[in-house]
Amino acid sequence: MKLKLYTNSHSVTCSKIEVVIDFKSIDIEKIEAINNYGAFSPTATVPCLSMDNNMISDSSSIVEYFEEVFPSPSLLTKDANTNMIIRFQSTLVDEKLIGTIRKLFSFVKNTSHPSDGMMIDNIFKEIENNLKLIFQIKGSNLYLANSSISLADCNTPAFFSMLKEFEKHFNKEVEKTDSFNEYEKALFLDKVLLKEYKRYGFEIRNWIANKLLA
Repeated sequence: MKLKLYTNSHSVTCSKIEVVIDFKSIDIEKIEAINNYGAFSPTATVPCLSMDNNMISDSSSIVEYFEEVFPSPSLLTKDANTNMIIRFQSTLVDEKLIGTIRKLFSFVKNTSHPSDGMMIDNIFKEIENNLKLIFQIKGSNLYLANSSISLADCNTPAFFSMLKEFEKHFNKEVEKTDSFNEYEKALFLDKVLLKEYKRYGFEIRNWIANKLLA
């Protein structure tokens, strides 16, 4: 079966898929989609996976599909309790970290409103609180839910690269706890996560630069 993935290099949800594909060395045709997502995607979004004439455009479903069809190396464990925590942390990263930091996109502009500063401060505080929650659940694990990389870690390269660039752009900084620093170090030591961190960091820097030129 020939797999085809419609993706976009700027998309944070596509970033998670890139990590899984790289981690599992999946042979897949990638098509860079710029616009008109509705022409191929049932939800007019990316990523969108084409398989056996079916089009699936939900990143979590795609990740779970890859895990089932390409089980080795695995991003889950053989323990149901650990897998529950992995999926929980994965959801928290998507909703609490990525979902919150994406609010900053609308504030990257040449002109500002008097209320922008307070709203940006509130977003950074929300990110800080959400990080504390996720690292509290992480506990003493090297990665977010386990001693090795799991599904929970697949969207963290994009988040960490966005956080770095937005901290620089807005001249703000979230509190860096010991857990934060330890996890960031583990992220940088893994070649797959580091590769995506660098790739997406390049994309977000270009996005910010182009946004300011508009």
